[in-house]
Amino acid sequence: MSRILLVDDSPHAQRMGERILSEEGYEVVTVSNADSALIRLEDVDPDVVLADTVMPGRTGFDICQYVKMSPRHRHVRVILTAGVLEPLDEEQTRRVEADAILRKPFEASALLAAVKPLAEAAAAARSGAGVQAGHPEGVGARESEPRTAAAVPFVAVVDAEQVRAAVTVALDAAMEAMVDEIARRVVAALNTTKNAAPVPPPAPAIVDAPMPATPVQAFPRTDAIRRVTPMRIRSGSILGLSLNRPEPDEPSSSPQPPTHSRSGEPNP
Repeated sequence: MSRILLVDDSPHAQRMGERILSEEGYEVVTVSNADSALIRLEDVDPDVVLADTVMPGRTGFDICQYVKMSPRHRHVRVILTAGVLEPLDEEQTRRVEADAILRKPFEASALLAAVKPLAEAAAAARSGAGVQAGHPEGVGARESEPRTAAAVPFVAVVDAEQVRAAVTVALDAAMEAMVDEIARRVVAALNTTKNAAPVPPPAPAIVDAPMPATPVQAFPRTDAIRRVTPMRIRSGSILGLSLNRPEPDEPSSSPQPPTHSRSGEPNP
C-alpha cells in the first residue's frame, strides 16, 4: 500500500488526515514542520506528500520545490494544503510544480479523491524507474555501471538546516529515554542524601585579632596640696567684743606664758 507523508503544524489537521487515510489502508507518517519532513523523506520514501503552505519557517512550497528538484524523489506527488480562509498563491503553486491543491479542514471524500490518483501515478512511476534502472537489455549494460559511476564524482552537499532537523528528530526520539534516565539518577541521589549520616556544622574559626590600642586617659593637672593644721578657737569677750584665740589641735610641749587681761586678771 502507498505511503503518505503529512506535513502540518496543526495537531487537529494531523489527526483528521491520518484517520481518514488510515481507514482506507494508507500508511501515514505525520510531522509538524518542514525541516522534519525533509529528513523523513529519506526513510519514509513516500508516494504522496501533503504539505501545509502556512507554517513557521519553511512551508509546503519549499518542500514541493525540494521534492521536484531531487532525482531520488522524482516519482513523489505533492499536494499543497491551506485553510479555507488562508490565502494561497496560485502563481507560486505553479512555479514549484505542485500536483494538486486541497483546502482544510479535511473532508474525507475530497481528500481521498485527491490522494488516490496521485498515489497510483507515483506507484507506476516508481515501478517504471525500477525497471529502467534494472537494465533488462543484458549484462553489458550492467557492466557499464561501474564506469559511469566512476566518471561522475560524488559531491556531498551539507545543508545546515537539514542537519539541524536531523538532530531535532534524533532528540525527539531519544527524549523519553533521557527523561527516564535523568529521573532515575535524581531519585537515587535524593535517597543517598536522605540515608547519609548528618554532617555536623563546622566549628567557628578563631581568629587572633589584634587588640585595639587603649587610649591613655589624660588626667587634669593639679596643684600641690598644702596641709593645714586645724586650730581650735577659745571664745571670750571684753566690753562686748568677741576675742578668739586660735589654739593648736594638740597641746604644745613647751609651756606658754599666761596672758593677762586689761584688768590685770589672768585669763584662764
